[in-house]
Amino acid sequence: MPEETSASTLLTRLKGHLKETPFFCKIIELILCVIATGLVAGPFQQNQLRPTDIHHIAIFHVAVCGYILINAILIMSHLLGERVPKKTALIFTAMGAILCCTAGLILIRDWDNFSTNLIHAYLEEYSDQMVAAGSFAVIAAVVFAIDTYFTNKYN
Repeated sequence: MPEETSASTLLTRLKGHLKETPFFCKIIELILCVIATGLVAGPFQQNQLRPTDIHHIAIFHVAVCGYILINAILIMSHLLGERVPKKTALIFTAMGAILCCTAGLILIRDWDNFSTNLIHAYLEEYSDQMVAAGSFAVIAAVVFAIDTYFTNKYN
């Protein structure tokens, strides 16, 4: 009988920790978005490395930097004890997954097009930073998708 009790308390504890998973996902998302933004700052300031379409820069900054602000606010509200309604949390996380994935894929596409350019040999460090930023944005999108799942299940 004591074994069943310890197993049930362990299961209860695990469920309690799983309810906090969206909070920890938001912290990871915030860190990944900050890293992606830091990596892309140098390449976007170089005139030779900017994507030909200025809208690509805007999409990245709106998506990734916007979710830095949104996640910072959601983390602070969680720490202050405020609860975000489930539908609102789902909308934020689903849109974060879509926007971060889009921003990351655009950067990777621009890097791929840029790598065939003759200027690439002189700015390889910046182009590597651009693809790394795109990769971090795509990884953040995966964490947003995981966050969406756990928010839907446990919130």
